[in-house]
Amino acid sequence: MWAAENLLRGVARAEIKARLCAEGVDAASAEALLDEISRSPIYEAAGPLATEARRQALRARLYRRLERTAADPTTVARRSALDATELRDHYYANNIPVVLTDWVPRWEAARWTPASLRERFGTVDVAVTMDRQADPDYDMRSEAHTRTLPLARFIDMIEGADGPTNDLYMVANNHVLARTALGSLLEEAVLPEAIFDVGRARGASALWLGPAGTVTPLHHDTSNILFCQIYGRKRCRLIAPYDPVPVEGAREMYAGLSADEGAVRGALVKDVVLAPGEALFIPVGHWHEVHALDVSISLAFNNFTLDNDFDWYRPGAIRR
Repeated sequence: MWAAENLLRGVARAEIKARLCAEGVDAASAEALLDEISRSPIYEAAGPLATEARRQALRARLYRRLERTAADPTTVARRSALDATELRDHYYANNIPVVLTDWVPRWEAARWTPASLRERFGTVDVAVTMDRQADPDYDMRSEAHTRTLPLARFIDMIEGADGPTNDLYMVANNHVLARTALGSLLEEAVLPEAIFDVGRARGASALWLGPAGTVTPLHHDTSNILFCQIYGRKRCRLIAPYDPVPVEGAREMYAGLSADEGAVRGALVKDVVLAPGEALFIPVGHWHEVHALDVSISLAFNNFTLDNDFDWYRPGAIRR
């Protein structure tokens, strides 16, 4: 198996033979084994697939090397006065993250606070996730942690939390904008119609609300997302889709490791802290991990008018 795998990887036959001999295999037996592998119909069938995999690995290595030539490859560019055309042509089309510093401050939504949401929607029953921290797969199993309670009660719990906690969080999978009166909040976020389908906003948006200490583990999405920080700060750490580290132990869209572990294993991690009023364009396929540094409200959209259906992109689902 080892010899066949290395032949498919393109390792020179002489090198493989030398390694076999160093492990105690005599030269004639090593030659016979390599001849047998090379004549195998399975090896012949696997050859084109292995060649393409090697080509793809070279492309990914090229992108990784080039990314590291930036003055500070761990930062994400911050842009003001970025119009929809440049967002589309430079960032969306090239799969590059960027922070938009002046879109959200123009919105009424920029004035949301937990207190104002409680005053306006406190009696509305909302789905939230609770008791997350004891479950290592809390984000994958969000339905198992979902509870329903009045919004005012949930905000009271957030404000009464004894320090940072990951046990209380309203998340995207709670679908509160699509399923409750909170959907009317979307009228207070004005997206450029040049690249957003405003009519689809209610079904293509998400609201996060929680205390300091919430964590969304390292994962990727199958669409491009505009992630808007409304209240409090969040730290987002990103790894490009061509980096091999996150996908090695991935399950579906979850990496199975943290951004810190990825950095230790050689991944290039981009690090950005979003202040209130900043928005992060998260390109499809980018692994990202999100930590709330304060009590936080976030709003996200994927209702772009551009091609944004990449549900087929699930490298973590591929198994040998």
